[in-house]
Amino acid sequence: MSNKQPESYWTAVGNIIRERPYGPGGVEIRYGTKHFAPGAKVYIIDWYPGTCDAVTVVGHHRKSHQLMKLVVRVEHLENLRAKVCYSPAVSSIMKEHFEAGDAPYRLTREFAEQLCAVLPHWKAEQQRAKNI
Repeated sequence: MSNKQPESYWTAVGNIIRERPYGPGGVEIRYGTKHFAPGAKVYIIDWYPGTCDAVTVVGHHRKSHQLMKLVVRVEHLENLRAKVCYSPAVSSIMKEHFEAGDAPYRLTREFAEQLCAVLPHWKAEQQRAKNI
């Protein structure tokens, strides 16, 4: 019997937006995204700071309910917060994403808090760009 503690990592956590405008002029309402149900909890594990519009997340797919790693637009996220992820399945996907083995060094409390501080600004910038 092993006394090894399961790995845990700090990460930003968010929820998929419940309702979003869709189509020309945003007249249609869509719920959640194609792959995630409205309100689904997702772990934000990576970002694209040069593009400022998308992040890599891990969450349960809306139909298969299997854990998936996908890229999601920041405008589809809400309720961002920094938390520790204790799930062995999610931790495994995180480690796989960071092939070089730098997950323990990248997934820190500081990184999670930085994501939570920056992503709302990205979201606001996307909304401003749509209104122009």
